[in-house]
Amino acid sequence: MNTALRVSDTKESLFDLADADPSQQIWHSLDMLAAQSPSLAKWRSIAVEGRVIPNYVFIGPRGGSTPLRLALLGGIHPEDLLSTSCILKLLVELDLAPLLAQDFALFGYPVANPPRASQRSPDFTSDFWTGASDPVIRFFEQELTENELDGVIAVRGDEPISGFQIQVSSRVIATEVLWSAVELAQKLVPLASEPIQIFPRLQSNRCSLFSLGHSRPGPFSMIIRTPRHMPFENQISAIVFSVKQILYHYRALVSHADSL
Repeated sequence: MNTALRVSDTKESLFDLADADPSQQIWHSLDMLAAQSPSLAKWRSIAVEGRVIPNYVFIGPRGGSTPLRLALLGGIHPEDLLSTSCILKLLVELDLAPLLAQDFALFGYPVANPPRASQRSPDFTSDFWTGASDPVIRFFEQELTENELDGVIAVRGDEPISGFQIQVSSRVIATEVLWSAVELAQKLVPLASEPIQIFPRLQSNRCSLFSLGHSRPGPFSMIIRTPRHMPFENQISAIVFSVKQILYHYRALVSHADSL
């Protein structure tokens, strides 16, 4: 199978997700890509109610620095297929242009919180770090404590907000990294009245996914949100473009800090 064909097939499948069964159909094209890619590979999977939900890791080319390790999460809300599409599309596009991820190790979780048939799905704002037995909670507690992450970026589409918005726990990242990301996103979706929010309580809630005091010291937390009144494709593209900008400017920020 040639590269152009398999990437085209993968991208086409991203926009069929609204009619797909997340546990059965959305992984086929990306699995095919991971089997042939030098940069993209399968990562630890999540087992829920007899289903296996795959995850992925993308290792960008090395430019001499220690790789920056970020988690990219979609599907925090089980019904949010748009955010799942964003993570899948981003991984495909990084495979086409891997230099965008130079000096990064990106852990992609397209369906972080799979839908359940027998019980409610966990709440990612209140069910962490409490000794919960839920397999998804236990999985991410292990991922967050063992992967030595520099940051966690979550994606949420179709949100009840007026425009594109990024909430982040770090004032430095808000100032030095995010404005370029929202400038590009506004070409596709309108911006919220406060497009960048410094949101310390992302990490202050001790029972939240974003409470990263249990992991490597100093990681940041970020949520990228798009408004529900915009077309599906516009929301996806705005998020993917913004993440690419975040990778570029965050790498530059860290490189500058290391040189001081």
